Amino acid sequence: MTATLRQRGALAMLMALVLALFASAALVSARPATQAPTAREAVTQLALARAKEALVAFAASRPVDGIVGPGYLPCPDLDNDGWAESTCGSLSGDTGQERRLGRLPWKTLGLPDLRDADGERLWYAVSSKQKGLLNCEASPECVDMGPESALGTITVRDAAGNLLHDGTSTSRLTPSLGGALAVVIAPGAPIRRWGGGLQRRLCEAGQCAPTGQCLTEPPMKTANCAPENYLDRSPDTSLAAEDNAHFIDRNDRAGRPLNRDGFIHGPITDARGTWVNDRLLAVTYDDVMPAVMRRVAEEVAACLKGYQRQAGHAGRTPWPTPMCRAGSPDSALRWADARGVAFGRIPDTPFGVSQASSGGALSRLWPAAEGCRLADNAGATTSHSRFTWWSAWKRHVFYAVAGPGRPDGAVQPPCDSITCLVLSPPDVGAPSRPGHRVAVLVAGHPLRWDGFEQLRGPGADGDARHWLENSNAELRRLNDNPPAPDCAPDPSLALGPGNPGANHLALDRRFAHNDIVVAIP
Repeated sequence: MTATLRQRGALAMLMALVLALFASAALVSARPATQAPTAREAVTQLALARAKEALVAFAASRPVDGIVGPGYLPCPDLDNDGWAESTCGSLSGDTGQERRLGRLPWKTLGLPDLRDADGERLWYAVSSKQKGLLNCEASPECVDMGPESALGTITVRDAAGNLLHDGTSTSRLTPSLGGALAVVIAPGAPIRRWGGGLQRRLCEAGQCAPTGQCLTEPPMKTANCAPENYLDRSPDTSLAAEDNAHFIDRNDRAGRPLNRDGFIHGPITDARGTWVNDRLLAVTYDDVMPAVMRRVAEEVAACLKGYQRQAGHAGRTPWPTPMCRAGSPDSALRWADARGVAFGRIPDTPFGVSQASSGGALSRLWPAAEGCRLADNAGATTSHSRFTWWSAWKRHVFYAVAGPGRPDGAVQPPCDSITCLVLSPPDVGAPSRPGHRVAVLVAGHPLRWDGFEQLRGPGADGDARHWLENSNAELRRLNDNPPAPDCAPDPSLALGPGNPGANHLALDRRFAHNDIVVAIP
């Protein structure tokens, strides 16, 4: 089954669930007095959850070209027409802050008109790092949505003021505790705002279309599109005074400390009444990044499968580039394929060594005609000429090639647990799944466990253990030591031939903590 068909199937299931939700929400909002509070809360929470699922799917499945990759979220809907605006502020977040808070763009997300238990449309705020820009391809900072760069910027607190997501954090080791990538908000019924009057949710004559779309410029001048008429403010006397109608989410170094101004969960009530009845659901790094990493793995796998299918290739792929070349001052050698290497990073074109190893049968270029988005229209690696999404991801992507997939391998030899790669089962005692010629592995953010901390940088780029975990990192043993004549030996391994038994891929995140693996037959 292709990735496209899988995505369509998942979307169909999501749509069916959301339609059921919409029907139940409409019923609840029509009969609020007869519905139990717990049931009403469940309707709101389900609406928020479906919105979150759609946002994650959008980030992972959005169209990818040779320059801009996955990981972006839509801008909010500012005028209440259901569609995301085309732009929502500057790259760093220093301008256009008010454009990153509006209603959930349900039409853009392919959703029905989701409502909370009070019949109100959901609101939505997006991080300045994750928002899509019209001219994103002009900026390496915008194009880079890799695991160490795509950190959220939105601060979120619970009703007691405790920090749940810290938008000021830039830690690559704990991005899940950093800022949210987006926040979806159910505004609930109108209440009196702290320091203000009763929220007004209406359209005065000439300010709205019959559909409810706000016609003023900016739309926030219309009461029906003004955040303060839907989103609440906690008392200044509370442990964490927050105004959900306003937030700051800078992703530049100078502005990041300002991100303390974020959102707060409701309900917040004191002796004078309820001040916050907003219900929030954060879209986090841990929600989005694994899905985006899998999309990257599938894009790379599509290029390799397209290469395997080319005439005369007979299921073979290029040699990887050995990790030990990561520090080479020669940029051409740094990403070049190398004879006999079974595990490493994805090489750049031209695949000259692979072609020579195959006796001239293999191509020096990617199969651009088959939709390989690592390549330009001529089949050359896109990052040769400019900074692209692949430039940002290539250090994180690895692959292993078994004997039957090697450039010098025989034409379509048998593939078993000895000659090919083995997928280790997620459950102890379950049978392993051999029969894969090639596997793509994508490494996530650096980790710290059992006294070991993964490092990123010149000193660690050549060591798989700083990128992958457990048996995935031990795929390095498939290579000879050293893996190429121009590489220094790895002192942690015995000198000499590689170990063909180091062919196990870990899928279970208990053992491969944040690796994504996609295997190819």
